[in-house]
Amino acid sequence: MENYKTIAKSDSYLKEIKKSKFTVHLAQTNSEQEAKNFIDKIRQQESGATHNCFAFIVRENVLIERMSDDGEPSGTAGSPILNVLQQQEMENVTAVVTRYFGGIKLGAGGLIRAYSSTTAEGIKEIGLIENRLQQGYQLEIPYHLYDKFENYAKNEQINLENKQFSTDVSVNVFFDLDNEANEVQQLVDQFQNQIKFTKTDQEFKQVPISAH
Repeated sequence: MENYKTIAKSDSYLKEIKKSKFTVHLAQTNSEQEAKNFIDKIRQQESGATHNCFAFIVRENVLIERMSDDGEPSGTAGSPILNVLQQQEMENVTAVVTRYFGGIKLGAGGLIRAYSSTTAEGIKEIGLIENRLQQGYQLEIPYHLYDKFENYAKNEQINLENKQFSTDVSVNVFFDLDNEANEVQQLVDQFQNQIKFTKTDQEFKQVPISAH
């Protein structure tokens, strides 16, 4: 499975357009069933809404994309929502845009702009993460070097996991596959080969990124 972008957390974003209220509800969904469950949850939560339109992209061996206009004119809701998810190159994400009609018709063009802008602004507000496949290492660090190592890790934005203090300090770190050799060599050079490295498993890790 390749690296992919998705929403940072389950959250919502409200926008008012010509007295209609549009709320995009976004969530990480790792299967088509999870996506459907999230859509059902929002439909129940927003049962009084005029429309609950949605789109989702999930990967289950193949990429699955679904959308619904939920009663809006064909092509004015589900497709614009899906287009935003595609433009942001997102996967394993579901967006449900709830509309409460405010009495002023927006027309087809206005609806397309409303659904797409609400989704795009919601993604920007909530934020994106990238699921990156990274190589894990367990590091054994002498006590007298640990403060220096911790400062180095903070400056280089290396996340330290599973710290254990015994004879030496043991921590787990993960590096992007395309930069792994460079990261390891920098640590070797910086600490004059006094850190012991043990390769562990590859895992997907969530890394914050900014929306386009």
